[in-house]
Order: sequence, then C-alpha cells, then structure tokens
Amino acid sequence: MKLSLLNFVSTIFVVLISFTNLYSQDLKQIKVGEVSNEIKLGPFAGKRNMAMGVKNILEEYLQDMDYELSPSAEEEIRIRLVFFDVKNIGKSIGLYHNDVSLTEIIAQGELVKNGKFVSKTIQKGQSKEVSVSTLVVADDGTFNQQTASIALKKVLEAIVRDLLK
Repeated sequence: MKLSLLNFVSTIFVVLISFTNLYSQDLKQIKVGEVSNEIKLGPFAGKRNMAMGVKNILEEYLQDMDYELSPSAEEEIRIRLVFFDVKNIGKSIGLYHNDVSLTEIIAQGELVKNGKFVSKTIQKGQSKEVSVSTLVVADDGTFNQQTASIALKKVLEAIVRDLLK
C-alpha cells in the first residue's frame, strides 16, 4: 500500500515538473536594451529619468505580452526618444473656457538579434486631454503626467507590434 502511494506521488511530481518545463520553454525571451533620450528641444531634452521611465513601461508591456525578460536573450529591443511635445489649444468666450492639451511623442525602435540589426520602426503616439470650465483659466503650459504616460504606452505598443510581428 505504501509503495503504491509512493509511486503515485512520484508520478504526480514528475508530471508537474514536466508541465513546468513545457511552460518555461513556451515563454519567449527578450532583452530591453538601451533607451536613449535624443529629444533636442523642450523641457524633456536630455532628461535621463525620462529614458528610465520609458524603459520601465516597455518592460511592463513586454511582460504583459508573455515575454520573459532575460539579460541573455537573443532578441533585444532598443528605443530612441526623438520628439516630445505638449500643445495647449484653448479658447475662451466670456466665462466659458475650453482647453485641449495634445501630447505627441515620436520614438524609434530597433530589433537586434544576436548582436545584429534586424529591423527598425518609427512610431508616433498622441494623447488628448480636454477640460471645460465656466471660468477663465490661465494656460500654464504644464503637462498632465497621465496623458504623457498614455501617449508613451501607445508609442511603445506600436513599436513592439511592428518589430515582433
């Protein structure tokens, strides 16, 4: 009786290990390479923390797409931020105020496999924030963190889809 129970438990253990190995082999591995900020004009020109934030968003998106991040992966994605701007478009009539902030981002993505360039793509992302009020509000030229994050996610999603099709 004990021997058959031991055989049953060991069989279950072997089956579980086999499924675990099959699952880990199905995960596609990728490495997030250099994310560089090559924006030349505006408040985000040369900001290193901007590049770090983009790298974090890219890593999160790749994991959501069932990629395993590995420093030894054969495939690598590199990102260059080229353009970032917030356009404030507003109109006021008496007490009515309508403000539209349009966040635009352009980035270039490169796919490298085993150290060799495979393909590249340039993508543009936009996000819009609309606010309406019945008071005259001054334009301060600031940007909303959430709209910038949405525009960045759109750009990175388009780059990943284009490079890893």
